[in-house]
Amino acid sequence: MIEFAGKSYEATIGSDLQRDGMYLELADQDQRVVGEIFFSDVDGKMTVTLFQPEVPLEMIEWMIATARVRLPPADTTPG
Repeated sequence: MIEFAGKSYEATIGSDLQRDGMYLELADQDQRVVGEIFFSDVDGKMTVTLFQPEVPLEMIEWMIATARVRLPPADTTPG
């Protein structure tokens, strides 16, 4: 659980086979998805989608920082 502005949220990280990538999703205490960051394995890009109005900037910043660390695959190139 994560708290923003006194409200609790739950983060989920998962794989999406249909879209060929991974996502970080944030849902509120009523299980409504607030936003998602998706990492595409096809082109290596991340996109942000918000599903609720007036999402606090701190929440978006947290989602982006977490997605940057958790979503892209680790570089496995020897070096």
